[in-house]
Amino acid sequence: MIRGAALALMLAGPALAEGEAGLCGQVWARVAEGLSPFGTVRQEAVAQEGDWCVVGRPVLDLDGQYLPDWHMDRLRFRGSALPWLVDGSVLPEGLEVAVEGLRLVVQTGNAQFDWLYAAQARANRIAAEASLAWDPAARVLRLEGLGIDFPGANSLDLRATVAGVDLSSTGAMQMSATGFALTGAELRIETHGLFEGYLLMPLGAALLPYEGDMDAAAERLRAGLLALVADLPEASVPPASKAALAALVGELPNPAGVLDLSLRADPGLGPVRFGGYALTGMPATLAEAAPLFLGVALDASWTHADAP
Repeated sequence: MIRGAALALMLAGPALAEGEAGLCGQVWARVAEGLSPFGTVRQEAVAQEGDWCVVGRPVLDLDGQYLPDWHMDRLRFRGSALPWLVDGSVLPEGLEVAVEGLRLVVQTGNAQFDWLYAAQARANRIAAEASLAWDPAARVLRLEGLGIDFPGANSLDLRATVAGVDLSSTGAMQMSATGFALTGAELRIETHGLFEGYLLMPLGAALLPYEGDMDAAAERLRAGLLALVADLPEASVPPASKAALAALVGELPNPAGVLDLSLRADPGLGPVRFGGYALTGMPATLAEAAPLFLGVALDASWTHADAP
């Protein structure tokens, strides 16, 4: 599971570092194999540049009409995890991935629209970089940085620490899948159209009625979110953080500014903490969810800023 996630991350990010020509090709073949249930992977070339593996113009062609295909100008990756991705021969202590010119292109089956959508997507390229490090002795996996630069003044930066991760063998990874725990995370999101471009449509389609007064329906949704924020336990979410989240909700559906989130969890958030709800079902109220907040601290700030 973790190896498959790493492969998916590699495609979503930059190119693969190639210690030797054969290794880069083998890793890329593993990426294509891991993504084959979703669609077809193709590329122009796989080469080595210094200690980076570089894939030229990779594409993930998703199965099904109207699903956006993932096009990249370049994908680069490197790190000690590369042999592990191929055959598990070494411990995967580090992996870096970088994506250049990522764009999502919708295929409709209509030649005219497909050409227009492809041309439109070239003006909306996304760049991303990710760095992972694993400490075998402590069994800690760190996302040392995930940075995504979207078109315009839109970006996402994430760092996280996950305890209880053992990548030393297939059996150890299977055990980790039931015992890992997120112990800390730092997230910064700058949005000036980011929310509208990537989240508004799916959320709106799922939460808004098909007909009627949309403004009134949206206001009811905002009121529900504000009530949820107000009910969050202050031991985990202090008043200043609640005020920041409420200010963000108040700007929906067109928030503009910077959101900062800092999460700390002891002993962590993972399958063990959520496992009790496997039989009873997920909690319907915040009161029922109280055990999930034990040892959890969330600090939030929201700074409104008009687009530069």
